[in-house]
Amino acid sequence: MRVIVDGDAAMYKNDIYQLTLNYQIEMFVYLDYAHLLKDAPYPVIECEIGKDSVDMRILSDLKKGDLLITQDYGLAALALGKGAYVLHVSGLKITSQNIDELLLRRYIGAHQRKSHKRIKGPSKPTKENKDYFLKQLETILSISLKR
Repeated sequence: MRVIVDGDAAMYKNDIYQLTLNYQIEMFVYLDYAHLLKDAPYPVIECEIGKDSVDMRILSDLKKGDLLITQDYGLAALALGKGAYVLHVSGLKITSQNIDELLLRRYIGAHQRKSHKRIKGPSKPTKENKDYFLKQLETILSISLKR
């Protein structure tokens, strides 16, 4: 298992990296050239600038059994189709059992935005959100070592 991080969307990159080091699991953060991080302690895969360029690069590199961290439900659905595990930045494990509902919610939200309806965005992450995400990630990483 490798941990693949959609860098455009994922928070807590340093915390994720620390956990992967503890479990001796490779981690790669995918970013386009416009969002590159200086002096990142983890490996960064540089992608072209453009709509979905990072997503396409992630999909081309993703292997069965990898763990993808993202908040992009479209990318998550495609990753599941490749046999990857997917963890949302909220700590939600995205599976074949819940992806259809998540995609439907995304579609409804996009439709409402096109209709100029005001919808509330996500609230700012709290320490509890971060702790929950990291706990979920650690659970996945510890299970992967037992396989």
